Amino acid sequence: MIMKEKEISLKAIGLEALLRRLPEHHPRYVDIENELRKTRAGENGEKILANVFQHYQFPFKHYIFHDLNLQSTGKFQIDTLFLFQQGAVILEVKNIAGRIGFPEEYNQLTRTLENGQIDAFECPSVQLERNKMLLEDWFHTHHMPIPIYQAAVFPRPHQQFENLRKDLTLLFPLEIPVFLRRLNSFHPSIDLPGLEAIANKITDAHREFDPFPLSDRFGIQPSELISGVRCVQCGWFGMESIQSGWGCPQCRNIDPHAHIETLLDYFMLMNYRISNKTARQFFRLSDEQKMKRILRRVGIPFEGERRGRVYAANLDWVRNLHDSNRTKVTK
Repeated sequence: MIMKEKEISLKAIGLEALLRRLPEHHPRYVDIENELRKTRAGENGEKILANVFQHYQFPFKHYIFHDLNLQSTGKFQIDTLFLFQQGAVILEVKNIAGRIGFPEEYNQLTRTLENGQIDAFECPSVQLERNKMLLEDWFHTHHMPIPIYQAAVFPRPHQQFENLRKDLTLLFPLEIPVFLRRLNSFHPSIDLPGLEAIANKITDAHREFDPFPLSDRFGIQPSELISGVRCVQCGWFGMESIQSGWGCPQCRNIDPHAHIETLLDYFMLMNYRISNKTARQFFRLSDEQKMKRILRRVGIPFEGERRGRVYAANLDWVRNLHDSNRTKVTK
């Protein structure tokens, strides 16, 4: 049973927005491009892992959690947690292109590209052991000491490896069901009611990771970002408010929902809290009443009255607004 599905990465969506609103000559532009590339690669790998569990049926009671965020003696994130009577299995995806090596003298993973470029990453065994310790602490706090197993998943079945580590279980996606069924042959450590109780506690304890605002994370000042309502057709920043929504002076595109993406950009990049004045500055809109109608129509929760009113969003609200806007755009 899948208890927590893999969700769309709002972090990747936010990084795309940050790149759109940052001049290409900005000193952090390349860093953000690299971060987006890593985030997208990780997301694609996690989708492959999630698809394994979508298409394979295990003949025993189990619970699956994708993209799980918990806190014990520290906060930690697990790509996929598989829970069954034999214990818990941590699966971490490493979607890294190139020839993979594991230097004996360092806790590192290296990858060599076809052009000869060599890059170093933290060894998956280190991350797995760290997450295992934190999950053990979580189980101990909840008086549920159970066995924990772990494996790194490389989604590319033709990946080349050198100097594999003895302390690292490495799997390709199609090997995962075989690995889990072998573990299922071990003696159970949890009865079925106890298994369900643990699954419910994990569900209740999960807290979605909040990466926003991204400008703070990269040390970018709000004044460095490009303001204005963006035209999705030509990319121009500076759509003008018209009776039927927003008009682009560059390509003449008319968009009744362009303000939603602009609000999302503000919340993801700058702050969850926004006043009418701040919104008008970001939208390049002078009409205070029109801005008030936009903010009220979108339904953002607010605090205070009159000129002291502040509209306050949060991560859940941003996700819901993004999902509703995507539905409108695809219609």
